[in-house]
Amino acid sequence: MRSIKEGENAPSLAKLRASPSDMSQESTLESLQLVKRMSNKSTEGFPARLLWSSKVEYVLALMGYMLMPSGLLRFVSYWVHKGSWSFFIAYILMLLGIGIPLLFLEMAVGQRSQQGSVELWKNLSPWFGGVGYSMVMVCFISNTYLNVFNAWILFYMSHIFHFVAPWEKCPLQKNSSDFDPECEQATSYTYFWYRQTLKASDRFEDGGQPSFSLGMFLFLAWCLICVFMVNGIKSIGKIICVLMLVPYLIMFCFLIRTLSMGSTEYGLKYLLILKVASIFDLTMWCHAGIQILFDIGLGFGPIVSLSSHMHDFNNCLADASFMALFKIFTLLITTPFILSILGFWATITTHHCCQRNTKKLIMLIAQGILPPEVQPPDLQDNPTSIYNYWLYSLPPPLRNTVLSMVPECNIQKQFLKIEDSPRFLFLIFTEVISLLPGSAFWTMLFFLLLLGLGLGSNLMFMLGNILTLQDTFPFCRRQPKMLTVCVSMVMFLAGLIFIQPSGIYYFSLLNEYWVVVPIIIIIICETLAVAWAYGAKRFLADMMVLLGHPVFPGCDWLWRYVSPVVLLGLLMSIFAYLVQGPLVYMAWDSSTSKEVVRLFPVWSLILIAGLSVLVLLPILAYFAYCLTLGIPFRATPSHNLLSTKEASKDILQGYKTES
Repeated sequence: MRSIKEGENAPSLAKLRASPSDMSQESTLESLQLVKRMSNKSTEGFPARLLWSSKVEYVLALMGYMLMPSGLLRFVSYWVHKGSWSFFIAYILMLLGIGIPLLFLEMAVGQRSQQGSVELWKNLSPWFGGVGYSMVMVCFISNTYLNVFNAWILFYMSHIFHFVAPWEKCPLQKNSSDFDPECEQATSYTYFWYRQTLKASDRFEDGGQPSFSLGMFLFLAWCLICVFMVNGIKSIGKIICVLMLVPYLIMFCFLIRTLSMGSTEYGLKYLLILKVASIFDLTMWCHAGIQILFDIGLGFGPIVSLSSHMHDFNNCLADASFMALFKIFTLLITTPFILSILGFWATITTHHCCQRNTKKLIMLIAQGILPPEVQPPDLQDNPTSIYNYWLYSLPPPLRNTVLSMVPECNIQKQFLKIEDSPRFLFLIFTEVISLLPGSAFWTMLFFLLLLGLGLGSNLMFMLGNILTLQDTFPFCRRQPKMLTVCVSMVMFLAGLIFIQPSGIYYFSLLNEYWVVVPIIIIIICETLAVAWAYGAKRFLADMMVLLGHPVFPGCDWLWRYVSPVVLLGLLMSIFAYLVQGPLVYMAWDSSTSKEVVRLFPVWSLILIAGLSVLVLLPILAYFAYCLTLGIPFRATPSHNLLSTKEASKDILQGYKTES
């Protein structure tokens, strides 16, 4: 790693000495030189700290981390339900106001300290020494259940080459000896998802043994992570390059294919909608802010860990801006693709609904149950338009009679069923793709797309955990391969809870209701540690010395005032949402072969509350410890951001002795 030398940054150092505040900046420079000398010394008897071999690999790793499939679908779901372009405008403003500044903060903190995400927060301020531990626990738990998503993908892929894929048949109904060719397609996918893939129980409370078939694919998913991780950051850049380029190539292929299909215009018209009234909806702004935090992946720790292995003179502000542009570019590609798929699905499903209703009405008229006046027309050309025009031209009494016998076929209601859950992603997309010519080929591409994105993000979660362990416990650097295998095995065993019959409900509970609160609290603590405890101006002065040029001065104001206020507002909105009503989940009712809405039991709420307290306990413990010893919240200038564990211990020990 390069240390700061007089000859390397001569122009910038000359400017520093010419400024009125040379004494303070020379002090900062001397502190930084001390930091570099100390961090360059490897721990005695242990391998030296590794750095990324090139900036391209580092950037690709961050890109892979930020491309979680669930985040892409959630963005489109908010686009549809929260005002279309109005939501996108709020998203962009939130990205500029808190997204880029906080991403720059995490990158700069890791790059500046050249430490893992556990020790560096202690050195910023003893008050926030527990932030790193909370990060590690949230990252561990999230990685454990998110890799189950890859196991589901692998399981689905294993059925592609069957002569007839299981999701292309309707489910067996009770008292029936064969599949019903007239059944609703979505029912078969729901059946396959719950009864065939996840072996899901009817209720959250129902337990059972983990599914052996899913267990094999979960083990395979962790084996893939192990193989990719075996050489750490030495080889991860090449692997993530493949995991990134292949999904993007597939996305372009799907975009071209879907735009050329018929019946997609209903979904694409949402690209032209701007709901001005939504701009004044605070709920929409809260959704945009939370979406930003999870799209970028703040608070989990991998960004800090990955950046700590980058050269300290790297322009991380430019990297943060580039990553924001990359995220916007990705969303502008995937949104038309997903909307066109959803439009095609809604159109075809509504056509089938109209055709089924027509057949049933003709049968009821023949049986004398309905009068001949409700004889439906021929639906050859455009079933939905012809059927609905005929239905709503009937006199109200006759129309009400018809609707009492058959369901309403409304394309808008069908389209608005989009939701941001893995269940919806699998069911709808596999259904639509199975209707395309050469469905096996396109289905394989679709699952490769999901697998590439899923493995890329999980790989960075895993790398963040491994690098943190190696930084916190230097002896872990001696056997990095064994460490990777052991951590993967622990996560595999912990992940078995998510492949039991009620595992999908545990997945939903953690992913939808638990993770957001700890993450926002961690990000708030990060911001307070840098902006108020260490000092935003002081931190930016340190970065100016490293980069050789001034940093955007607006970061000071954004870190100290804008970000904390917005984050507190988001946290309050989450608490209000959690307490305003019962928490629900979608379950499969085997007695009726339908999906039903059920309430999570009270003890599940206690579970997520206890888990939140557990992962945030280190933060609370350090707060109490520093408050007891009388350690000041704001770090004094003499205690600069050091790079060794011993420095942090000396600070705490000094305060303890004085007290």
